[in-house]
Amino acid sequence: MAMPRASLTQTELTRYLKAYRDAGLPVVRSEISRDGKVVIYSTEKQSNDNNNPWD
Repeated sequence: MAMPRASLTQTELTRYLKAYRDAGLPVVRSEISRDGKVVIYSTEKQSNDNNNPWD
């Protein structure tokens, strides 16, 4: 039995990318898997290195 493909519309992907743009996060690349999972890569590093009290 074949699994149904999850569909992602262009409108949904555009909405995701505009949200990144509006947040000021540059998009480097995006990946969309067959099961509908969307991964968006940005150049911004998400870490708390600057807030480390031990430094």
